[in-house]
Parts: sequence; C-alpha cells; structure tokens
Amino acid sequence: MKLLSTSTLKSDAFVTVWLTAAIFAASAEPIIIKLGYAAGVAPLQIIVLKNCFAAALLLPLARAFSWVGVEKLPRIILIALMLFSTNSLIVLSLTMVPAVLVMTLVTTTPALVAIINSSLGRDKLTRKFWIGFSLCLTGAMMMLEVRSLSGNPLGILAVLASVITSSIYRVQLESATAITKPLTISSYLFLFNALLSLPLLFFTPPLATDAFKVGAAVGTAAALANVAFLSALSIIGSTRVSMITLLQRPLLLILATFVLNEKLAPIQIAGIFITIVGIQIAQIKRQKLPLDRGS
Repeated sequence: MKLLSTSTLKSDAFVTVWLTAAIFAASAEPIIIKLGYAAGVAPLQIIVLKNCFAAALLLPLARAFSWVGVEKLPRIILIALMLFSTNSLIVLSLTMVPAVLVMTLVTTTPALVAIINSSLGRDKLTRKFWIGFSLCLTGAMMMLEVRSLSGNPLGILAVLASVITSSIYRVQLESATAITKPLTISSYLFLFNALLSLPLLFFTPPLATDAFKVGAAVGTAAALANVAFLSALSIIGSTRVSMITLLQRPLLLILATFVLNEKLAPIQIAGIFITIVGIQIAQIKRQKLPLDRGS
C-alpha cells in the first residue's frame, strides 16, 4: 500500500478546509440575494454594496497591500472584469429565474473550464471525468422541480453568459495564483470591482438599512468564498476545483429547505446522491507544465 507523505496529507487537508468554506459561503449568496429582493433591495444596490463590503473586508486582511507590478496588472484587471461580469449577470438573472435553476445551469461551468484547460495542455481529460460530469449534470437535473423550469428567457441567457465569463475567470486565475498570493489577488479583484460598481449608485433608489444589511452579508460571503476558492485552486487547479464546487448546488437545495421553507422530494434527494458520486468518479490528469505566464 502506498503511504501518503506528511506534506501531501497537509495539502489535502488544506484544500478540504478551504473548499468547504468556499462552498458554504457561495451557497449562501443566492439565498441572501433572494431574501434581499423580498425586502425590496434593488439588484444594482446589491452589486455595488457587495463589492464595496467585500473590498472593505479583504483590504485589511491583506495587511500590507503590495504592488503586483506592471506585468501582472493587466491579467488581474482582466480577471476582475470577468468576476464583475459573472457576479453582475448572476445577480440580474436572479430577478428573472429561480435560484435553483440558476445554480443548475451553472453546473455546466466545469465542462467548459475542462475543455479550455485541455486545449491549453494543463489537463488530460479521462473517460472517468466525462462519466462523472454526466452524473453530476444528471443529478442537477433531478434536483430541479417542474415549477423551477419557468423563467424569463433573458434571465437564462444571462446565466449562460455568466458560465462563459466564469470559465475564463477560473482559467486565468490558475495562472495568476501560480505567481501571486491568493489573498493579494482577491484584494485587488474586489477593489477594482468596487471602483467599477460605485457609478451604478446614480441609477439606484436611495439606500435603506435593508440594502446595507444584505450588501454586508453578500459581500462577506463573497469575500470568504473568493479567498477560499483561490487558495484551493492554486493547489489542485481550476478544473478539479470547479468539479468539487458542484457540491454548492446540493447544499443550496438543503439550505433552501431550512431558510426558504422548501421541501425536498425523493427524486431531489436521489439527485444529491448522484451528484456526490459523480464528483468522486470524475478524474483529471494534470500535465506538468512550467509556470504559465502568458495564457
């Protein structure tokens, strides 16, 4: 039997802790946003306050906010734009389609990330990966309810567009985290996003207490999820991280049963089980490449 080294065990434990934190934090976001809409908070208000609160939380955590250099800055700006686009598209789509449908459509993200990474030579996709991904997609469909299939076509297009921007974001992050600390990247991302979103306040109603509460909650969840996600991604790669974060969909469903008083049907429970099995089956062979500074 092959014994695992102490460093490998520590690395596995590190990834498990960070991904667990990322999944829990990310799963809370759609529910908080939906509760905010119910309280009358406008979508643009959530976008602005989310980014501002996240930046305010991360900048002190980064301690010494170090300059990343002229060479790295364009990539970080591109990543920030992809993150801003992804978050904005998701927030807007939640005004038109149910949260469970949004999260189900987002299930396709790992496949696009895997295809991009495979074309870049980072990953070698095995048959087990596609079998596992197919099971995850099947499980996600089983977790849907008939009433969740309703929604504005524009909202569905917004989600699909977010899949594209999210995939580019994740692939670029893998290169960035190889040469820059995850916490530094996160602080830059939300600082740029806060600056980008502030002008939107001119198009929103006056900010009320509920808006600040929702913005603080969503911003905190987003900041924690982002740091945790980047930390895990820097170790195991964007494709594998994207597959594991598919656990967000079952967790969102379980949280919804408690927070939004929704009930789980037997087929949804089966879908959760199939998704977990699919994540375990999916296998990705990482290619040993030098630091990718230009992709």
